[in-house]
Amino acid sequence: MNEKLEFIRSMPKVELHLHLEGSIQPKTALSFIKRNNKKNVDSVEDIRSVYKFDDLGEFVKSMRKVTDNVKTLDDLALVTTELLTSLAGQNVRYVEFDCAVQKYMNLGLKLDDVIETIYQASEKVNAKFPIQSRMLVNLQRHHEVDNAVKLVEDLHDLHHPYVVGIGLSGDESKYPQEMFARAFNLSINGSLHRTVHAGEGSGPKSVWNAIKLLHAERIDHGTRSIEDDKLMDYLVEQQIPLTQCISSNVKLHIVENYEQHPFRLLYDKGVKVTLNTDDPQVFGVSITDEFVKAAELFNLEYNDLRQIVLNSVHASFLNEDEKNNLEQSIKNEFAALLQSKI
Repeated sequence: MNEKLEFIRSMPKVELHLHLEGSIQPKTALSFIKRNNKKNVDSVEDIRSVYKFDDLGEFVKSMRKVTDNVKTLDDLALVTTELLTSLAGQNVRYVEFDCAVQKYMNLGLKLDDVIETIYQASEKVNAKFPIQSRMLVNLQRHHEVDNAVKLVEDLHDLHHPYVVGIGLSGDESKYPQEMFARAFNLSINGSLHRTVHAGEGSGPKSVWNAIKLLHAERIDHGTRSIEDDKLMDYLVEQQIPLTQCISSNVKLHIVENYEQHPFRLLYDKGVKVTLNTDDPQVFGVSITDEFVKAAELFNLEYNDLRQIVLNSVHASFLNEDEKNNLEQSIKNEFAALLQSKI
């Protein structure tokens, strides 16, 4: 495995399912909390102890203990810079991360200021390292349906090139997909792509509803799709990607343990699966960690690793020219790495 580990560290990577709010470095989180005079958090170890949960509901509450301390545009710039710099250090060539924009608008920040701040921070990192990035706006389910509709309308008016789409996350059981049909329907005639968390806390029906009611072009997680043979066939036939997050699924008890995760089954059946971290600082993982773990658990060979990265390129919301350029660049990098093994 040592040789494969080195290969994984060196290979180009793409990540499509990553929440900006779940990437806050512990030291940065600590500085935000201290600035806001919050008690009972005095060290990085205290930050890590905050992230304790047994289910999706507790996970959301744990996240807020940290993310509620992100208050300013400078905070967002710092978090973005640290995230992209970390990813660049892992040879991530492209990332689509999402941001809970409504959270900051509720604090009084303006939509265009939030997006432009994140964009400018990303541009500075992209100028230093060979990494491209785009942003999705995360319509969190608990932020109310009317807010989601208004936000999509405002995104259309703003038409910022850095924002490639919208996503939907949160508790599927409390806030089912159909509640957000109006917001997602607004995106169909515009320039916003669509991805939806489904098949995580709820079963295959939530995946069907994400596709049929919300017109999802890809599914975040989709892990429980394995429970429905017709759905599996549909995902393969339509080539609808699943942005899989193995450690997240295990730590949130979506699956019982790593060995029982259906990633390999999905891959072998021809589902377009990708590998992602979800919330890297919350779950204590990196994208490199996830590839290493997947390679060990599911006996992934070099060409499997290459295919999974290319799946992410194909599943991205880049335009066709950008996608083709990224695909060729990544193929060239893999060819050089594989050639060195001959």
